[in-house]
Amino acid sequence: MNPLENFRMAFEALSGNRLRSFLALLGIVIGVFAVTTMVSLGEMASAGITRDLEGIAGRSIFIQPDFNNGANFDSAPIRDEDLQSLQALPVKVIPQLLGNIQYEPKPGDRRWLQLQGTPGDLPSLDPTTKIARGRYFSDSEARGGLPLAVLSDRAAKDLFPGRDPIGQTVRLFFSDGSRADLTVVGVLEPPGGIFGGLGSTATVYAPIPYLWASGQFRRDRYDFVLLSLNKGADAAQVQNQVRHIFETRYGKGKYSIQSTESFQSTLRNITLILQALLGAIAGLSLLVGGIGIMNIMLVSVTERTREIGLRKALGATAALIRQQFLIEAVVLTLLGGILGVLLAVGLLALISALVPFFGVFVLSPVTVLLALTVSALVGLFFGVWPAARAAALDPIEALRFE
Repeated sequence: MNPLENFRMAFEALSGNRLRSFLALLGIVIGVFAVTTMVSLGEMASAGITRDLEGIAGRSIFIQPDFNNGANFDSAPIRDEDLQSLQALPVKVIPQLLGNIQYEPKPGDRRWLQLQGTPGDLPSLDPTTKIARGRYFSDSEARGGLPLAVLSDRAAKDLFPGRDPIGQTVRLFFSDGSRADLTVVGVLEPPGGIFGGLGSTATVYAPIPYLWASGQFRRDRYDFVLLSLNKGADAAQVQNQVRHIFETRYGKGKYSIQSTESFQSTLRNITLILQALLGAIAGLSLLVGGIGIMNIMLVSVTERTREIGLRKALGATAALIRQQFLIEAVVLTLLGGILGVLLAVGLLALISALVPFFGVFVLSPVTVLLALTVSALVGLFFGVWPAARAAALDPIEALRFE
């Protein structure tokens, strides 16, 4: 009897006891489904986190005084000559000022907004800055120090509730009581994704020279610098070059130089740990399913004792008997693995269609191959004992079995 005959007999045995076979492979289906779903959801979450983080911060490097080490704007200044040194790198240099300013929704009631000074044409420098209405003030308008403003979506709602702010003049107040009347030329798109809350602050964007002229900020100094990486630029290499420039000029430990890719790497590592943990927990169901397979195969050996005795009497060797039952176990678990993967694909497709965060469907071929391989190994492992028991039966005693 050849192995192909054993495959045929294995399928006949399984199809002859369909309900029992289905109940046996159910544990494998659940196990493979759970593992495939958990691992793929982890990959989809990682892709979603990367997409949302890039959407709000892009591929960027942030430079500011290292406040954790006691540095401040005086001990760790950022000047025009520093910006000129950064221009040689494969980045777009975006210096910025940061402060607070007040507005009056009604007389005598003043509330705070964030005030941010930027260069002109910011959307052309930073791809994460997107205009929803109007426009951004131009580079020539910014250099001329014109009293113009662009509002964040939250600021537009706070300053002009129910009204279109474009072309309107907003009156703001500095902490010393001096006044700033700015003409609104644009409104930014609201931030999206799971990190949208990081960019939901009510912010007024104004030209840097205008803020210097107001006397509220030190001229020719910047609070922080955003470096938007050019396409293909190596973030780690650029980060090291930036650190070298500032450490050469001012010494070590005065500046915080952080890359968004380092944030992404940290988040990916956390996701991988959670993915492995959830996958391991889900994998326990495979163990339970394997025990169920072994139990069913032991019952099958008992029920087919006379059949085994007859085959041995007709010349079947112990190896062929062992092979037959191992094939049955592996076929059973492989079928369960395939069904589990198909169910996982359906659920993942549904999740990616209904949940915006998981908008990217991810199912790695490696994950599918691993799931099917593990299911086959489970069948092989838990089928060894029943197969060995069947192979060890004495043909005379087996033929007498009632």
